[in-house]
Amino acid sequence: MSKRVQFSPKEVAQSLRVSESSVKRWCDKGAIPTMRTVGGHRRITLTALREFLRSTRRSLVDPDVLGIDEVELTLACPPIARRPSIPGEGHEPTQHDFRSALAAGDEGHCMKLLLERVSQGWGRAEAAEDLITDAMRGIGQAWDCGELKVYQERRSCLICQRLIEKLRDGLPTLPANAPIAIGAAPATDPYQLPTAMVELALRENGWNAINLGNNVPLDSCIEAVQEYSPTLVWLSVTSVADPQEFIREENRLANALDDNMSMIVGGRALDDVLRPKLRYTAYCDSLRHLVELASMLKR
Repeated sequence: MSKRVQFSPKEVAQSLRVSESSVKRWCDKGAIPTMRTVGGHRRITLTALREFLRSTRRSLVDPDVLGIDEVELTLACPPIARRPSIPGEGHEPTQHDFRSALAAGDEGHCMKLLLERVSQGWGRAEAAEDLITDAMRGIGQAWDCGELKVYQERRSCLICQRLIEKLRDGLPTLPANAPIAIGAAPATDPYQLPTAMVELALRENGWNAINLGNNVPLDSCIEAVQEYSPTLVWLSVTSVADPQEFIREENRLANALDDNMSMIVGGRALDDVLRPKLRYTAYCDSLRHLVELASMLKR
């Protein structure tokens, strides 16, 4: 059995019969966990190579290049269950890997991919938006087309909720004087993840953000405003059952805010017809936009 435990991207590329630039790109994106030598050169361990081949269901075309055989490569590496291939808007290997792992219920692998993004310098909310949002859109479309079962879609939602909570729990403790933000998804909106991601993004950027949850009547949001006296109120609106009722309630909430309170709204349900009828301080079409606006409002 070979005693080699590290390989260069060039060697791995030759064994896979792909370009060296492809292997380096996978390394830089975290698809292949990579070490660096003192001189800054990439090195791929045998364990990392095994995990990459497992997660992508690849096999080596020419393992002799690495001085190993297929038996050695698969030692201590039992086969994983087949993962469904979920199409989506994201085309990076990590996004594809995350979608498939999520649909298969592999929560541990999904968390690993998120933390790899974070270790590469991504913000936690940025990584969540890149992987979770993309994956849930793809899984939702697959479910609509009958390619996934109901339980797989529901399980994916619950896994993502836990992933966001773990990312939030890994943030440093906020100072006692951190500005307060509260928010929710309004009544009849069943989607939990968008408002949870807003909370994560704001907390990561120094706000004492409190997510009130989904399907929250807006008169209850008014009660929360009275309790917390927040600097910022957000509404994440993914679904609206009765537009006229929502307009009345949203405007009532906006009117209940003091002059020193700001209100940010966002979500795919706020189209060009509905949005002009609402009262708010700012509209956001992405988490990045939200963070930029929240930074300007933070005192």
